[in-house]
Amino acid sequence: MRFVIVLIFMGFGLNLMAQEEKGRQLFFGVNVGTKIANKNHAMRYSGLYRYFGTPKTQLEAVLYDNPINYNRIKEQLEGVDFLVPFDAYPTNVKYTPGILTGVTLGYQISPNLQVSVDGNFNKLKVRTNFTLEALDGGIQTTEAQILLGNIYAEESRFDGRFNFDYVGDGNKAKFIIGGSGLYSFWRIDEHFAEFRGLQFPLFSKFSGIPPSESNVTRGSGVGVGLNLGVEYRINEKIVSQIMYQPYQSFVNYGFTIEKRILLQHDITVRFLWK
Repeated sequence: MRFVIVLIFMGFGLNLMAQEEKGRQLFFGVNVGTKIANKNHAMRYSGLYRYFGTPKTQLEAVLYDNPINYNRIKEQLEGVDFLVPFDAYPTNVKYTPGILTGVTLGYQISPNLQVSVDGNFNKLKVRTNFTLEALDGGIQTTEAQILLGNIYAEESRFDGRFNFDYVGDGNKAKFIIGGSGLYSFWRIDEHFAEFRGLQFPLFSKFSGIPPSESNVTRGSGVGVGLNLGVEYRINEKIVSQIMYQPYQSFVNYGFTIEKRILLQHDITVRFLWK
């Protein structure tokens, strides 16, 4: 947050100098919007991911193999044994759309061409379910009872985007079309399972085991995107831009996704001193 505030004041100062010396060729602004993340990446939080590179899944290692957690769940089931079945894991995991905030610093090359750099922050959340199989040993033929639990996760993202845009002619409203290159970074903030009021962390930010190829908890990568939008001049100094920015990023989440096209979508409103 401090970093964003410093950028705002720096950019505002640069903009003032630009107005005096370069005819407002530099511009600066703030961004707010929403990110619709690709759901394939959310499978990272299904509980099926390998636990610190072991052959066990996160749900198996934390709920079943951990004797303390196993006994806590068994107490909730009044002494009934349970299993983590092979189909315990959700198959349709999605992110909820997250609020996007950031800043923009740009340069007006000509009346119709501009370049800019965006720095946008975003927090995504995942809410899904898993199942346990309780074994009723009170009768001769053991019967299985399916019990429902919850999985929660939070993920932080930062996207640095370099934009090259064409701005059409017009008095107040102008269309925008262009392209962008991205640098993306992601990090797990929270990931835990919940069963009947008990919480079981599937990830710990305080773990002494460093991230590796078999234990991916953060990552980065590059991407390419498209910029489509409309610019509207509010007054002599401020313009607003409504942008739709679909993009493809190449980021390591520690597992293989068969699909090659994994589009993500930013819908952003910029307020620019221009």
